[in-house]
Amino acid sequence: MAARPLATRPPAIVLLPLLALLTAGAAGPAAGGGLPELELGHRARIDDRLTVAAAAAAARRAAATAALDTPEARRQAVDALWGDGEPTAVKLAMFDQLWQYVDAKYAAFQGIDVDWPALRDRYRPEVAAGVSRGRFAAIMNQLALALRESHSLVIDLPVNVFTVPDRGVPLVAVGAWTFDPSGACTTAQDDGSALVYAAVPGHPLGLERGDRVLGYDGRPWRELMEELRAEELPLWPLYWGSSPSSFDHSWIMSSVQNWHLFSTMDVVKANGDLVHVSTDPMEPTWIGWCSEQLDVPGVPMPRWWLDEYHSWGVVEGTRIGYIYSWGWLDGAEEAFAEAVYQLTQVERVEGLVLDYRYNFGGYVSASSTGLGLLFPHPEPTLGVDGRRRADDHFAMKQLIPPSSLVMDFAGLSGWRVMESFDGPVAVLTGPGAVSSGDITSYFSAALPWVRTFGKSSAAAVNLPTQPALGTEIDLHPDWVAVIAEGNFYQVGAPHEYLTHRELPVDEPVWLTQQDVAAGRDTVAEAALRWLAQELGGD
Repeated sequence: MAARPLATRPPAIVLLPLLALLTAGAAGPAAGGGLPELELGHRARIDDRLTVAAAAAAARRAAATAALDTPEARRQAVDALWGDGEPTAVKLAMFDQLWQYVDAKYAAFQGIDVDWPALRDRYRPEVAAGVSRGRFAAIMNQLALALRESHSLVIDLPVNVFTVPDRGVPLVAVGAWTFDPSGACTTAQDDGSALVYAAVPGHPLGLERGDRVLGYDGRPWRELMEELRAEELPLWPLYWGSSPSSFDHSWIMSSVQNWHLFSTMDVVKANGDLVHVSTDPMEPTWIGWCSEQLDVPGVPMPRWWLDEYHSWGVVEGTRIGYIYSWGWLDGAEEAFAEAVYQLTQVERVEGLVLDYRYNFGGYVSASSTGLGLLFPHPEPTLGVDGRRRADDHFAMKQLIPPSSLVMDFAGLSGWRVMESFDGPVAVLTGPGAVSSGDITSYFSAALPWVRTFGKSSAAAVNLPTQPALGTEIDLHPDWVAVIAEGNFYQVGAPHEYLTHRELPVDEPVWLTQQDVAAGRDTVAEAALRWLAQELGGD
């Protein structure tokens, strides 16, 4: 196939959830001006996370002599496992620094109901009275959780990242994308159950593709998770969604990761049988990559172990192109643009699927070259505002004008394709599309002949704290803290900020137990049916 070389990627902002902040450092602003180039990476520190966690797991399991099946047992374990931590004066200084930074700079108070001063009044006296390291981590986690935003996380690395949910460990897991220590990849169902769409062979609890986990000890997970949130245990965060639906989704899908807090898992098997499985045989069992997607015939999945986050093909038996997009890091612009070029200009497919259901983010403009090949004319898309004043949570000012984020069929790499794609495009999105994965979903939804499928994206449509933007929350060497500091809006709606706002989806559809058990991807099949109809097929 003909290859079209791309020029060097121009300066671009990079957005990722805090998990990705743990994967690499940040580069400074790009040479030559323009938007700052922010590199937050993804893979290296995930690998570090797994290595450190695995090394500590055996020792913790040997020391875990008591079950964590009551609130009192869990509270005691929080105090005992991680010890006293820093002196109270240091904890107070960290608490005040975080609270004041959010109060002055958080740019996404729109769309949430939070009394920020009341949280200070509630937790500061407790910190001042003296708390353990684990309890302090939990308090700081609660401040972040109150912001209901995927980028806005505050974590003690030894507590919230390098300790893994396991027997005797008082952590509550939230978010089940990427690497998962439960041995199963699960997704949320409308009834509050978690559907298993992949599992390691010989899973310790017998979980298989098509099983649904209802809850534990005879109680539904939705009730249990609300109680656990109210207990305020330290969190084991990947990330949670920013819209109401994606926030709920990220908690529901995490049920299997929390096996260590219960005695019996309640499972509806793929054949309909209800079974109650003892959690005794379970131990941390890693599975990856969890992307809430199943195989589509003729289209390979990205090879994440090779740092490959884009792949493409023609769906078997059709003239429909399909692109998986899992992230926008280095090389992503070229890979995505090449996929679009090959499918639309070389293969000459008649329809196209852009699958962003799992996309952990990266460079904001990395999709622009490829998407530019699909637009018939330049199309302004989004702008960004930030806080105007520290004493007003809702007064905003412009940070980046919409003219900086334009979809243009000429692309951003200097070479022109004079023929845009005139076929139908199906855009697949969901809560696993976060940060610039959110933004790409908005970009793509602006195409002229498009239909969106799935669920709302995470709605983390903002710029997070990062050194390359000149912002940093330096709490402590063991801590990482990031909040949303710039909120996006669509052209024509300058005060309707997108963080926390549900992404409109034309056809709400998600994975079902029946389809998953048969190895079918419900969302992809819905999109392919629509494309076939649009193209005059059956």
